[in-house]
Amino acid sequence: MRISHENQYAIYLLTEELLHIIYKKSLCIDLKAAQLIVRDRMMLQKGRKMPVLCDIREVLRVNKPARDYLALEGSQWITALAFLIDPPVSDVISSIYLGTHAETVPTRSFTKKSEALAFLKMNGRI
Repeated sequence: MRISHENQYAIYLLTEELLHIIYKKSLCIDLKAAQLIVRDRMMLQKGRKMPVLCDIREVLRVNKPARDYLALEGSQWITALAFLIDPPVSDVISSIYLGTHAETVPTRSFTKKSEALAFLKMNGRI
């Protein structure tokens, strides 16, 4: 099973084992955007818990209300979360997220997709 979905903020690629979310270029994510991103993710997952790979390399900024929403409500049905980053901007975004929110699921940032996938396999039951 391979399912894809797209909205104005991200492209979603769903397999049996993993959800990969690729955020679009030059995004500034606010609360409204975060709510849509989470709603679409949950629509695809249909209640299934699974690991998620978020490619945030093109994101410019995520405001605090959006970060809070993504960390709390947005973590439902996620068994492990890996951020794919490209320093310095997306590294700062992921560091702020990781540094200010108690982890409800295993979460780390990576510059290499292969390392992110290995982390998800180890922590997210792929």
